[in-house]
Amino acid sequence: MSDKSSLDPFEKWSEKSLLTGLFIFNFLLKIALIGINRAEYTDGILQITLFSNPNRLYPPLFTILVHILTPIFRNPELAGRFISVLSGSLLAIPVFLLTRRIFDKTAAFFAGVVFTVSPMALRWSLHSMTDMIFALIFFLAVSSWIHAAADSRKDSRKAFTAATVLAVLATLTRYQGVLLAPPILFLLVMISMRQRRFPWKETAWQILWALPVLWIYFYGFRHPQQFVERAGNSPGQTVILILNVFESFLAYSPYFLTLPVFFFMLAGLFYPGGYRNERAILLGIFLYMVTSLLLLQSAFSSFQSRYLLPLLPMAAVFAGRGMAALKIFWKRRPLVFNILFIVTILYGIGFGLTSVFLQRETFGDLKEAALFLRELPHGVKIYSNETYKDLGPVKMRFWSKRDIESFDVSRDFPSGAFVCFSSAYGGFQSFEEYNLKFKYRANLLRTYGAEIVPLLPDVMQEPYSHQNPLAMTFRYTTQYFITAIYKIP
Repeated sequence: MSDKSSLDPFEKWSEKSLLTGLFIFNFLLKIALIGINRAEYTDGILQITLFSNPNRLYPPLFTILVHILTPIFRNPELAGRFISVLSGSLLAIPVFLLTRRIFDKTAAFFAGVVFTVSPMALRWSLHSMTDMIFALIFFLAVSSWIHAAADSRKDSRKAFTAATVLAVLATLTRYQGVLLAPPILFLLVMISMRQRRFPWKETAWQILWALPVLWIYFYGFRHPQQFVERAGNSPGQTVILILNVFESFLAYSPYFLTLPVFFFMLAGLFYPGGYRNERAILLGIFLYMVTSLLLLQSAFSSFQSRYLLPLLPMAAVFAGRGMAALKIFWKRRPLVFNILFIVTILYGIGFGLTSVFLQRETFGDLKEAALFLRELPHGVKIYSNETYKDLGPVKMRFWSKRDIESFDVSRDFPSGAFVCFSSAYGGFQSFEEYNLKFKYRANLLRTYGAEIVPLLPDVMQEPYSHQNPLAMTFRYTTQYFITAIYKIP
């Protein structure tokens, strides 16, 4: 049975109307929640302050955009959040267009809905981080690549050029964009064989890959060191660690996507109809991206649902196809499909809003403490146990606008100094805090609290479970955090 027969229900609506409706709903939902989170994550602050606080971890595109928008929003965090809101809203458009090109309008509408109700997309569209704009540029590059791979006419040159430019921009947003380089190179070879000529123009555009290379050369690249730090004590142990994270990504993918969407995605992948031309190309690039991205993040030993965001649009395309196909399959029992469709929407929106609400306080206690420290007289010494590698208290420095030093139990603290302890960094279980209270008779000035329910991976009370599949075991357990400020008499 042809997918095209499923067009009828939406023929009365133009594609422009459907696209406009999807974008407006996405944007209004996300912009209404832009201020719900009390604070930002360390990655977000490091990305915002990349030029003033060199860390050799991130490429510059997101930071440049934040600097451009900060004069408008008068707050770099808010500027970064707006970039994420806009990117997360715009992403529904290429999801619709690619699905429409490969399948049909009905599948395209369903794919847009699947993306719209995604809990992952909603949650990370509200944070000042690179994830959503990277997902947007990454998927635009994939869409252009599919167009170029499927089109043997001269139009494929424009699509290939667009794919190259977008792939480079993606890499300048997050280094994972380099995963697009092998498909670009493969397609370059295919164009040469298909057109029986050397693709001079297409090859010339590859000079753009020098931009991320130059950035790394002059700015530095810290990630190899991180891979080494997170590896096991032996090759065998490293393989086990990678398999643990990789299997966990696969095992929890239905939960992250939501079970209804995962069901429809499988239906879209395996529903009869064959894989020819663009459909086969879509399947091939999807399988490549799933394998390469999950292996990369597993080797990095970081288990976070946001790392699946570049795969979400392609999953939505297949889920949209599955919905359209099952709508035809159940055409004599429309109630069955209608119930599943409604459940998909309510489950996704409900899960997303609940997650956003229950996880809105992450690091909020730390930010409130930093705002208190901002008001202290200039010249006083301030120490904090917040740390990120050798970069020290990144978030506390940003929010307090003070030169806060890292806490070190071996040093002597001067009279009148302030010391800030956060339980997110093991402060209240540490010898250091007890030593501070008993050796210096430090006075407790303020305490600030935050609590979250980590429905999607988040910081945990036990620091060892950060970015660890173990955290999913406690996803329905409230995590309590306290930040305390002491003064040395």
